[in-house]
Amino acid sequence: METSQKPSLVRLVYMILFSLIGRFVSIIVFFAAIFQFVYAWIYDAPNEKVLTFTKSLSEFAKEIIAYVAFNTEEKPWPIGEWPKA
Repeated sequence: METSQKPSLVRLVYMILFSLIGRFVSIIVFFAAIFQFVYAWIYDAPNEKVLTFTKSLSEFAKEIIAYVAFNTEEKPWPIGEWPKA
């Protein structure tokens, strides 16, 4: 983004939306972490499918932070693509 260009109100709406989605993502990570702990405690290894999901979820959270903090103009999912694990 150029320094002389003012952000639009549409970007503000997207920033609020993605911030709310980011809060929801943190709740999902919390429950995934609890699940992984219990699973690893029972089976002595973490669940591979959950590891793959949380890896892509962490990339998604990174994309949200980058957009909200003006580090990128690329919108995260559901506007953009879901990140690959």
